[in-house]
Amino acid sequence: MLNPLPPTFTRRLAALPGLRAFEAVARLGSVRQAAAELNVTPGAVSQQVKALEAEIGRALVQRQGTGLVLTRMGQEVKDDLTTAFRLLGRVSDRMRQGLKGLSLRLRIEDPALAANWLLTRLQRYRARPDSVNVVLETATHWTQLEPDAFDFDIRFGLGDWPDVTAHRLFADEVFPVCSPRILEKHPLHEPRDLQHHTLLHLDWTGQSVIWPDWPAWLRAAGVPDVDTSRGIHFTDFALCLQAATAGQGVALGTTGAVADLLTDGRLVSPFEKSIVTPFAYYIVHSPDVLKRPEAQGLLDWILEEARATEI
Repeated sequence: MLNPLPPTFTRRLAALPGLRAFEAVARLGSVRQAAAELNVTPGAVSQQVKALEAEIGRALVQRQGTGLVLTRMGQEVKDDLTTAFRLLGRVSDRMRQGLKGLSLRLRIEDPALAANWLLTRLQRYRARPDSVNVVLETATHWTQLEPDAFDFDIRFGLGDWPDVTAHRLFADEVFPVCSPRILEKHPLHEPRDLQHHTLLHLDWTGQSVIWPDWPAWLRAAGVPDVDTSRGIHFTDFALCLQAATAGQGVALGTTGAVADLLTDGRLVSPFEKSIVTPFAYYIVHSPDVLKRPEAQGLLDWILEEARATEI
């Protein structure tokens, strides 16, 4: 048995044909133009408006010479009716298109994570029956968190942003990675062997995050005397990893950004030593976002993929 409708839905609406006819006349200022838009005759439009006026007991339109003018009541309600019919139009489109007509906005702060982790998985999401369109935007540098501008934001940090909900994707570890072709020419048996290789540096400029660099990793590995002043510097992590994949040197990779590159053999990790940082990748959103079923579906999928990511 169907649940009874709440009181606001049990109010008797005025006849929709009359409301639609009056809205078109009020917006276009002409019975003839309204008839053309609604694909009916001008006489039918006039009859529907008169029937609406009779139903509500108030005049909405008055003839003035060869034209017409709206009464005070007509002026007061015309804009609200236009807004209501536009909303009904959008709802009708969504019903016709189904979930495929919906979209979610996702921004990701790290282009490297977008290219090497998220994009390789989006095809699996699109194959799901509950998937919707994802509008993806990447940021080349740290930006202010804008929960109203995006449905979801994947960010790197401590997860302590105010006024949003943050879900940790995976712990972040930093460790050397390089192309397997490099090891064929100059093997890396121990960290000290890095003195014979080009070091690829990431000059991180994000939100006061202390990014583990080569001096920090080498200290942790017990070889602080390797010269780290040489090498190639990057401000874009994606380009840094691309250079490593191309065999231009050894870079410091992070868990999420290099997981797939290690799995498919484009990169290798020559040492077991890694630095565990207090930072991680998080997907964040405002509390209201999950009121939309499609948003909950996308979030669940991303969290599932993060749990399945292995190094």
